[in-house]
Amino acid sequence: MKIQALTESIGAMVEDVVLSDLSDAQFALLYQAFLQHKVLFFRDQGLTVDEHLALGKRFGELEAAHPFFPHLEEDNRVVVIETARGNPPGKSFWHTDMTWQSIPPKCSILHAQHLPQQGGDTIWCDMAAVWTELSEAEQESVQDKQAVHALHAFASSRYDDINEQGESSVSKRSEDFPPLLRPMVQPHPETQQSVLFINEQFTRAIVGMSEQESDAQLERLFSKARQTQHQVRFQWQENSVAIWDNRITQHFAVTDYGDEPRRLHRVTVQGDAEMAAQPFHSNASQA
Repeated sequence: MKIQALTESIGAMVEDVVLSDLSDAQFALLYQAFLQHKVLFFRDQGLTVDEHLALGKRFGELEAAHPFFPHLEEDNRVVVIETARGNPPGKSFWHTDMTWQSIPPKCSILHAQHLPQQGGDTIWCDMAAVWTELSEAEQESVQDKQAVHALHAFASSRYDDINEQGESSVSKRSEDFPPLLRPMVQPHPETQQSVLFINEQFTRAIVGMSEQESDAQLERLFSKARQTQHQVRFQWQENSVAIWDNRITQHFAVTDYGDEPRRLHRVTVQGDAEMAAQPFHSNASQA
């Protein structure tokens, strides 16, 4: 197995390995690389659905079906991320997956099925490196703060069905996933690295600040994730695979391919109890 780092802090290309036939020793090496590099990339991995699921299970228990995303009929734990003619992708945001869920996922495994002729890259950002780069004053300003996370970003998206009465499926489903409170900075459960754990898609407000102050502070912090020095960009090919640590990264889908057909399958692994969120009470949102 050959593991080549792509940047100083995030991303590695892994070669000379077959993901559907990993020995225990190979998986142990792969797992350490996963913790070190935060996102791993592979080429030419013709995974079947069962092999994709089995690979995910080596990282932990799998997440149940996503409440909004489409999935395979044969197994609803396999999310389908697809663009088709007449159905272009929606607006893309930097995000950490499912931080609106009490325990966010540990990792995801994305397998490319078919792709546009050009475009459609994905970018990942190392949020531990972003935290380290903040000035001492910036770190102190958020060190003990909490932020509200919610699935509001799905409202009016391509995943929101509006019925004849004008009712939103996202609003209805939101009743099962009320807003949550998370520390803005928290340790990675395994490496103990400090992570700036916010994202522009699901982080809504900072507790103890006015709306104007919160929006301004969050935008300053979100902008750090958009800086390229802590990013790695992956150009997909058919049968490419990406495995990323959701506890320490954000990612962004580059939607520069119009409605050209693009399809990827995603399996997601359950997260760590140490990262469980607290319930949010709306009277706590303002100073």
